[in-house]
Amino acid sequence: MIFKVAWRNIWRSKVRSIIVLSSIAIGIWAGVLIIGFAFGMNNERTAAAIESTLGHAQIHPTEFLADPNAQYTLDSAALDTITAVLTANPHITGWTSRGIYQGMVAAPKSARAARILAINPATEADLTTLDEILVEGEYFGDRGRNPIILGQKLADKLGVGLKKKVVLTFQDSRGELVRASFRIVGIYKSLNAQWDEFNLYIRSSDLANQTNTTDIHELVLFYDQTSETEAITAELDPQMPAGTTLLSWKKNSPELGYADDMMGIMLVLVLGIIMMALMFGIVNNMLMAILERRRELGMLMAVGMNKRKVFLMILLETLLLGLIGGPIGILLGDVSVRIMMNIGVDLSSKAEGLAELGVQSVIYPEIVPEYYLITAIMVLITALIASIPPAIRALKLNPTQAIRGN
Repeated sequence: MIFKVAWRNIWRSKVRSIIVLSSIAIGIWAGVLIIGFAFGMNNERTAAAIESTLGHAQIHPTEFLADPNAQYTLDSAALDTITAVLTANPHITGWTSRGIYQGMVAAPKSARAARILAINPATEADLTTLDEILVEGEYFGDRGRNPIILGQKLADKLGVGLKKKVVLTFQDSRGELVRASFRIVGIYKSLNAQWDEFNLYIRSSDLANQTNTTDIHELVLFYDQTSETEAITAELDPQMPAGTTLLSWKKNSPELGYADDMMGIMLVLVLGIIMMALMFGIVNNMLMAILERRRELGMLMAVGMNKRKVFLMILLETLLLGLIGGPIGILLGDVSVRIMMNIGVDLSSKAEGLAELGVQSVIYPEIVPEYYLITAIMVLITALIASIPPAIRALKLNPTQAIRGN
């Protein structure tokens, strides 16, 4: 009986109820859209970093992490143990080795500090996207002497282009100063402008010709599941040989991992702000309804409806508004996200700024079903809270005065 009365009360003022329901639906639609957009942007940023530079995890000599000196390398015994462990693990899809040197790159007009990555071109191309993000030139081939690939931002800072020579200066693992010239065969551009400005790639075989050593300072691992990175890393870590450290991409790139961890909290806060705004709209609507129905409520209390039933009636009216507007908003948001997943959101006008954050200019939102449940729960909580002030206002009515219109 109370439910039927509450339902009819909602539609006594259709225009006002439709406006409130529309505001609830639009607010929730915006929230779902923001969630999909944020997850899409963050996941694309993470995937791009993993595929192009970080991998899912990295193995280094422990001393190298504290002091990135070329003398701290992975020795043959450690490499044999690591290879056996990685080969036996079904989650490992591959790994590639890198030598890492801190040095200088000099061009005729400029010189810059740089991080020199000596790589195996074949495994690097198989596992990373380095060969796919070249904007000029070509990837390492078998021909040519001392080829080098630079980031576009570094090339611009140095004022060099394809086929130009640069000189690298760095210390090898024996502490000897190495100085050699390399010819630019390719220029890459990743989504991380800071990485592009500081990192360059050479072939490990060319470095071996210069130093007579093949140093390995880093093994970059790739897993079959990005979502299980931490679990797989925790499983592998105890099996690593002494003197080595295995870190997931979240720990290798703390700022990226922090952004990933904080995003969920921030999105809940955004939803909370939206719900707070909706709550004031619902409260305003219900208070107006109470004032308009003072005589009716006074009559109901005069003929015996107790305060508990009056409170329940107001509560049901408010909940019904949320139960109608909430699903409509979630449905509209889901449809909008699915449409944008196919066409993307083009932010080319902000490409440079986004590149500084490691984000591409076209964002493809993602569907996050678990947040639909969170949103639905928040709508119900909002409706419950919003029902309290109108219900209290109704309970304070004096039946005699209300019937008289005072």
